[in-house]
Amino acid sequence: MTNPGSDRKLGTFLGVFTPTILTVLGVIMYLRTGWLTGHLGLIQMLVIVTLANLITLITTLSFSSVATNIRVGIGGAYYIISRSLGVEIGGAIGVPLFLSQTFSVTLYAFGLAESMRFVWSDLPIQAAAFIIVSLVGLLALTGARFALKSQLPIMAMIGISLIALV
Repeated sequence: MTNPGSDRKLGTFLGVFTPTILTVLGVIMYLRTGWLTGHLGLIQMLVIVTLANLITLITTLSFSSVATNIRVGIGGAYYIISRSLGVEIGGAIGVPLFLSQTFSVTLYAFGLAESMRFVWSDLPIQAAAFIIVSLVGLLALTGARFALKSQLPIMAMIGISLIALV
């Protein structure tokens, strides 16, 4: 007999690993790293990447420490922060967290539109970004499971591109 609530879970790979990897290996790595290296130089760019990785590692270890002590409910990072630090601080951190995730959709849409200009040089970036955000909104209406499964081909293409770099 299966647990009726078990089919509502997305799992570690689909619900956590895939979106995290796509965020890390997304627009910033492919479109901005070369631009920053060209403007700052290799040494300064490596310092920035090292510091960013160090901050991410420290934050991840701290977050993991907190998450192992409580049962994580709906809301993910906001839930953990608000239960660990209190509702007031959780709300003060939750609003910028929500805004950062909201604006990241626009960042990635513009990044995709900019990368599409390599294929279609006359493509208007703002119009393409608007269409991309609209399509992502429609995708979100279909549900989290379908939206996360649609990320798997993108992750496969990024994996192939990383292998091609080696």
